[in-house]
Amino acid sequence: MLGGYDSIELLFGKENPSSFDGVAFVSDISRFRRILAVGDIHGEYQRMRSLFDAMDYRPEEDLLVFLGDYIDRGAESLRCLAEVKSISETYQNVITLRGNHESLLLDHFVEHGIEDIIAREGIWLENGGDDTLYQLRRLYEKSPAEFESMLGFVKGLKRIAVVGRDFIFTHAGFLKKPYLKQKEEMLWVRRDFYNGYAGKQTVAVGHTPVQRLRAESDGTPILQKNHIWLCDTGSFRYDGHISCVDVKTGEFWQSEDKME
Repeated sequence: MLGGYDSIELLFGKENPSSFDGVAFVSDISRFRRILAVGDIHGEYQRMRSLFDAMDYRPEEDLLVFLGDYIDRGAESLRCLAEVKSISETYQNVITLRGNHESLLLDHFVEHGIEDIIAREGIWLENGGDDTLYQLRRLYEKSPAEFESMLGFVKGLKRIAVVGRDFIFTHAGFLKKPYLKQKEEMLWVRRDFYNGYAGKQTVAVGHTPVQRLRAESDGTPILQKNHIWLCDTGSFRYDGHISCVDVKTGEFWQSEDKME
């Protein structure tokens, strides 16, 4: 644990984090070989598979945390979402977090429903959701039960993970206030967190590609001086990657540079 305030106490007070809705809590981390954070995937299935080939994932030994944004922008959003769902249902030591794009998906269906085929406006569709919506409609037409299962998985995604006393994972970050007062901000916050965080715990986030944050970026994950791991390495960019960081050691793995 590092210097600064205790972010776990700030967020949850004296309560056990697991008592809060939307929170994953792992108390004992001694049994894990690695604690892995996977950055934004954004519908890039082939890159996702190449990352898993590179990172030598061992489900019985590793704790795997997906940081959200599995969908939109790339061409295979539903396939990526189904793969993450399958991994989380097959293996015990997996945490799946909600990203802002999954939140936009849920908001769209609350407002319109899957059968509203003329709903062509909204912030989700303006942010790359068109193909995802089309794929989900096709799934619904094929099997309403499979669609409901997929939607149920998205609804159940956690907002934050607390791992031991040293590590926190969330999609975008958090501010210096209790968890219950910032559940949505955890999906959207950017520079207020990157520049303002001063807690004891190491925090791993996705959300903003490192190429957007640093002009000199080489497309690899960044560990800031205030102990924030920036794990979004532009999965949907031509020159981007999907990245995985072992927050215990700082070692990282990436998908192949270019995929057909």
